[in-house]
This record gives sequence, C-alpha cells and structure tokens, in this order.
Amino acid sequence: MRLTACLVACLLLSLPLAAVAAQASELPADSLPAGQFAAPQARQAPVGAGPGGPPDASGLVFVTQQFPPFNYLERDGDTERVAGPVAEIISMACERMGVGCTFRLLPWARAQQEVRNGNADGIFTIGFVSDRQQWLHFCPPLLRAEYGFFVRTENPLRYVTPRDVSGYRVGVYGPSLTANILDQLARQVPMTVDVATDNDAGFLKLAQGRIDAVFSNRENGLATIALLRIANLRYAGWHNRVDYTVAFSRRTAPEVVEAFETALRMLHREGELQRCLARYGLQSAYPDVQGGKGR
Repeated sequence: MRLTACLVACLLLSLPLAAVAAQASELPADSLPAGQFAAPQARQAPVGAGPGGPPDASGLVFVTQQFPPFNYLERDGDTERVAGPVAEIISMACERMGVGCTFRLLPWARAQQEVRNGNADGIFTIGFVSDRQQWLHFCPPLLRAEYGFFVRTENPLRYVTPRDVSGYRVGVYGPSLTANILDQLARQVPMTVDVATDNDAGFLKLAQGRIDAVFSNRENGLATIALLRIANLRYAGWHNRVDYTVAFSRRTAPEVVEAFETALRMLHREGELQRCLARYGLQSAYPDVQGGKGR
C-alpha cells in the first residue's frame, strides 16, 4: 500500500512538468534562443496594479509614460490599459517568446528609476542617449519621429535654422531627451528655455501667449493639441529626427533580452512590425528598413 501511494504521488507531481514541456514544444523552433523556456501567454494587468517590486516571475514588466500617440492610457468603462503602437509590438514579441508582459504607466522620472532599480524589466518609448547605456540595453530602433517647434497661428515662423528662434522664450517638457536637445540648441543661439514637468503646460502657455514657442516631438505635440482642444497653435518646422525603441534594464537576464530581440526580428521579417506602426501613421526605423540602425 505504501508503495502504491508513493507511485500515485509521484505521478501527480509530474503532471505540471509535463504540461510545461508540452507548452514549450508548441513554439516555433526559431522563436527562442537555445535553452529558453516557455512561460504563460502574453497578458496585461490593470495599470498601476500593485506597488513597485521585483518583476513577476510569470512574465516581463515594462514601464512607460503618458506620451500619445506612442503610449497612452486607454479607458474602457471601468478598466484601464496602456495602449499605443509600441505596447502592441511588445505584446506581440512577448507572445512569440511565450512569456507574459505587463505595462505600468508612470511619470517619466519614476519610470526610469524603476528600471534602474531593477523593479521593471524594460522601458518604452525611449530615444538612444549614450549616458543611458550604463543602466540600459537598447533594442534596435523601432520607429522614426522628429522634434521641432510649435508656435501660435499668427506667428509667420517657418523654422529652418536655429537663428529663426533667436531671442524666443521656448517651452519644453523635462527632464527629457527633448529638453537635452533644446539645451544644446540654446548654446548656439540666445533663447530662454522654459522647462515644465507637465507635458501639457508648455502648449497651454503658448496658447495663452506666455511663451513664444514649444519645442516638442511633432507627433506628440499634434496629439496633445488635439486632446487639449487648442485651436491657435501650429507646427513651424522640424529641427532633428529621432528614433525610438524599447530598452531593458542591465539587471534583466541577457538570455531574456536576446529572446525579445529575436522575436522583434521575426516580427520585422514577417512585416507585422511595419503594419502595426502604419496603423498609427508612423514610420519604421528597424535596421535595413531605413538603411542602418539610425540611432
């Protein structure tokens, strides 16, 4: 009797392991690096669910900020979720990996700190900055955007060179890569830089005539103006272009990052990445689409 009981117990304990093995065998052969295991399918938890802590063992945790049209909070009745093209691409990549993924929308400074501390695995949508390489691993660039100047409609400015905004009082959201670029510009020509920690503040000030221009990501600026229902602002021209991507904490296991990048390559090869961005009117910057890494 004791022997029979032991055999039954062993059989029961072996069932979960068999289920995991069966799940792993269903993944495409080239979707994962050798030795990578499969975890539950991609999912998304409610925004801000739970305090900051170590990544959930069942999947990857990504943080981002309110940055339409790239990332934004979408409400459907009583539920909230992080939406946008990069969140969609991450979800597809995680599904290819066979792992879960959750998104948390936070203030940008806190989002970066969560990744620095290892409380989140990755961050998006983010531009490449060499100093960030100390604590981030950047994936290949995903999409291309541009930074430029917004002015009031009665201002005839057509921005071409930094001299065109000499003497301006320019609003910018910061601390951010956008603010860093404007600071570099302010070293070339005299201007007053007005930094706001709220992305909407600069556009509201400009609409009220309290500043002369706003330096912003073009797509984000147009989306912000539309959301705020401001009618007296326009885009005056671009200063530089930038590529955005997903970046991982240096604390995230290298094999996980490798598996994610393998999934991205598959999505690019199959055209899924490009189709996702096109639905949002955005341009892919994935290597060999634009002739290089474009970072």
